[in-house]
Amino acid sequence: MAKKGLIAISAILALFVFIVWPATHPLAENKNQAGSEKTHSDDLYTYMGASSCSGSACHGNSSARDTLRIGQNEFYIWSQKDRHAKAYEVLTTAEAMLIAKNLKIAKPAESGRCLACHAVAVHADHQGDFYDITEGVSCEGCHGPAEKWLNPHIRPGFDPQNAAALGMSNMGDLVKRAEKCLECHAGSDGKEVTHELIGAGHPRLMFEIDNYTAVMPPHWRPPKEKKNRDWLGTRLWAIGQAAAFRSQITRVIASRRAGIGLWRDFTNFDCFACHHPVIDRLRGITEQDKAGQAWRRRDYHGTPGRLVWNSSSYAVFRHVVNLIALEEGKQLEQLVRTFHEGLTGKDMPPTSFNTALTRLSALSDKLVIQVAQYTFTRQNVLLLMQNISGDGPRLTTSGFQAVEQAVLALSSLYDAYVETAGTMPEAQTIKDTIDALYKETQSGKDFNASEFEATLNKLHDRLSRI
Repeated sequence: MAKKGLIAISAILALFVFIVWPATHPLAENKNQAGSEKTHSDDLYTYMGASSCSGSACHGNSSARDTLRIGQNEFYIWSQKDRHAKAYEVLTTAEAMLIAKNLKIAKPAESGRCLACHAVAVHADHQGDFYDITEGVSCEGCHGPAEKWLNPHIRPGFDPQNAAALGMSNMGDLVKRAEKCLECHAGSDGKEVTHELIGAGHPRLMFEIDNYTAVMPPHWRPPKEKKNRDWLGTRLWAIGQAAAFRSQITRVIASRRAGIGLWRDFTNFDCFACHHPVIDRLRGITEQDKAGQAWRRRDYHGTPGRLVWNSSSYAVFRHVVNLIALEEGKQLEQLVRTFHEGLTGKDMPPTSFNTALTRLSALSDKLVIQVAQYTFTRQNVLLLMQNISGDGPRLTTSGFQAVEQAVLALSSLYDAYVETAGTMPEAQTIKDTIDALYKETQSGKDFNASEFEATLNKLHDRLSRI
């Protein structure tokens, strides 16, 4: 996949990367420290450490080679360019120490809560001779513990599709890849970025797999067969959207079943529904200022003052569902409305809410499969761009986090179109307009819904003429 050619995505990711990926770090001293809070092992196999992959004849060459199906420079790309390699070192920074202080954590680099996502933290009885926790999110964090597959996977005839029994995760499967990324980038059991953690200073989670993959950068080659390369970015984006929506529903169900305290953590809700100015200045407020105030524009579908569901995983995904399965799209719309009403405080019998949640979970499972099997074309990718860019009022009333996903979607779809179908008419104007949308969504605090809608309408007009 070509690197995204729109603008530096680091700008829109700033809320995430300013702590998670600083430029320099002092190297940590406590190697092999897997976190005092992990007192048992759920792992089946031993983790061998990233250095087991670093030989120049394996994955550690500094430049790509053409003798094998791989470039043999995968370790080099990861260690030198991939931000995951710096994830542990982040825990030693002043920013991390301040967050830890707020949470009453003595040392973030030794806390299981932090190491769950910032490293491959495993119990001592599953650490191989070269295991090193300071490697951050290393090879085995995604590909699985290498004890049983490290030697077999270099032999002729090794089939990654059948390697699960050896502990290897098939990252060529886009659904599994998205699920693995979302464990940390959206949250999962034991890896939640809660409202408490955000309140302590941790950036809120915001993720879209195709754009993030492009800037990681990828340490693998694209598929050889053209049919597998075509619309790869769109397929990855769409599967990521489906998996993210399912992940959110799954986490709500898990929280509800736990039944401890306020099961609906504030991260289930829209940050900017609460964190926005409500009171007008006594004098001098302009009509433009008023138009930019979220509380004036939001369609609550209920009583003002209620919490508002964070619908960012649904606001854009619904366009995918309506494209590939219109009947399921209608079901999804109704179930989401019921779910939103129950989640945000509307009086509803618990049995009704539980039924809606159960049906929503089953539908989300079905949709992941349908999206993964769908064949994208030039026509329907363009239609997706037209539909998303024409949905300005609903996107802005869904909240800033939904708007972020819309911009990332348009970026991903545009790049996939160019890579597979070639240039668009008015390509430079379209690209510049998407760039402008990026700039308008760099800050939730300064976001102006009216200006964003105006820019989005310009993009929609140009796309509609293609």
